[in-house]
Order: sequence, then C-alpha cells, then structure tokens
Amino acid sequence: MAINISILGTGRIAEFGYIPAIKQIEDVNIISVLSRDQLRGEDFARKNSIPNSYSNIDDLLEDKELDAIIICTPDAMHEEQTIKASQAGKHVLCEKPMATSVASCLRMIDEIKRSKIIFGMAYNNRFNAGLRYIKDTIDSNILGDIFYARAILSTQQNDPEGWRAIGEQSNFWAMSATGSHMIDVFRWFFGEPTDVKATTISPKYRSVNDELTSLILNFGDHLICEITASAITPKANRIEIYSNTDSIIGENVFGIKTDELIYHNGQSVLIKPISSFFGEVIDFTNAIIKKTTPRSTYIDGLENIRIMDVIR
Repeated sequence: MAINISILGTGRIAEFGYIPAIKQIEDVNIISVLSRDQLRGEDFARKNSIPNSYSNIDDLLEDKELDAIIICTPDAMHEEQTIKASQAGKHVLCEKPMATSVASCLRMIDEIKRSKIIFGMAYNNRFNAGLRYIKDTIDSNILGDIFYARAILSTQQNDPEGWRAIGEQSNFWAMSATGSHMIDVFRWFFGEPTDVKATTISPKYRSVNDELTSLILNFGDHLICEITASAITPKANRIEIYSNTDSIIGENVFGIKTDELIYHNGQSVLIKPISSFFGEVIDFTNAIIKKTTPRSTYIDGLENIRIMDVIR
C-alpha cells in the first residue's frame, strides 16, 4: 500500500533529513508541507517537488488522501499538532523532544490512545550503524560489566536569535537540539536511570535556556553515564562505553549525516553507515502497514522529557 505523508515544518531536519530519505522509499509519498509563512511554504514545496502547501493545519488535515504527518516544528507546537492529527485519524512521527513538559506529553498520549493512531518518536540515531553496533554488542553480553559511559554532542545551529535560544517555543536549547538524543541512546542501551543530576549554564549569550548542560545518569549502583550537550562550543560528536574488560569509542555517531568511526578495544570496527532517517521512516511506515509499534514510542518521548525536566 502507498502511504501519503505531510511534513510539518520547513527547517533543516525536514529538508536535509526526511525529504531525501523519503524519496528513496517506494510507495511513500510527500503530498504536502505546512509552514507558518505561506510564501515560504510555497517556495519550499516547489523546491522539493511537493504538490501542496498549507499555512493552516486544519486545512491540511482535511485531505482525505493524507495518511500520516511528520512533525518538524518547534517544540511548543508538537502538542496541538499531534492532538489535531490524532483526532483526524492521521498517524504521527514526531521530532524530539516530544513536547515542552511532562503535562503536555500526557495530554498528547491521552489523545493518541483514544484515537488509536500509530505514534513514533523521531529518535533517528537508533538507526545509525555505529550506535546499533554498540547496542548489539551490549546486548550480546560480551563486554563484561559496564561501569561507565559518556557522550558529548554540540550543535552547529547555535543561532542566539533562534527559537530554541529565545525560549518562546522551547524550554531547552542545548538539550532540545542535542541532549535529547543522547538521553534516548543511553535509555535504549541501559533502560531507565534510577537517579539524574544536572548542571547547566548560559555563559555566552545569556539565553533564558541552556547553552551548555551536563547530566549524570545513575543506573542502580553499578553504572554512571555522563551527557554533555552544547550549543556554544566547537563541533563535538562522541560516545564512549567502558566495562571491566572492554572499551568502545564512537566518533561522529550522531546526526543527519554521519561519517561514523567505531573502535572496540582500540581496533577499528567495519560498519556500513546508512541514512538514519531512511531507517526511521521505514520503521514508521511499516508500523502503519503492519499495525505494530515503532522502535521509539510516546513512552520514550515522555521519559526523555522527565529526565530533561531535571535541568529546570
């Protein structure tokens, strides 16, 4: 069956993540785009060969040919757009973070359950080859006892006038842009943390939101994970896993396009990178067709926000 999708938002993730990935997938079509700026939306649609452009989500959702939406809008818009799409019977793939608060996530979940749509959380890094290698290696129990892990990721989209920095449409900056992904990866690897501590500063632009945040996640009394998310430092993209016998180091493992390097005990690991957005959309559309659960769900979105809330 063919699946018709609308993309909500005309930013970098939509243009360089989802559109190239969807164009590689047979029987998945982008039939419309939503932009708050009608002219911007029309230009985006022409540029990317998308048939229809809307500035009003209600008009977009009236399209009977539409099956699903991908939400790539600012964080504060996710709740309303998800609820309206659910009520219209449209499936939803929602960019991270799920919303701006736990309460917002819970309202979304109530409507998702009521409408019985498929909802996927867009944690594309679960489909990156390097991180999948680490996950498979952890699950194989060949690493011994894992005691410590850390990850650092900085965003190059560090505009102090951007919506994350200004704070009207997001409660987070660095954590919204990069930290959410690292939290998700460690939850994917190790489950739910038993304790979370955070420290955050905004020393460069004095943003109302976090410019630099570090989290410490405890998993019982046997594992500590550190996360550093930055909106102000030069490029950093790294993950490290340490057990009593092994180490795994990953470079360039997060992002839209990765040039991943994995070292297991100092030895280079041969991996075959794929587009993580391709894998994510395939997973989402297969869930629609087969009426199954996507790899990331609203539970992942909710628990991620619970952890991010610690910094506030």
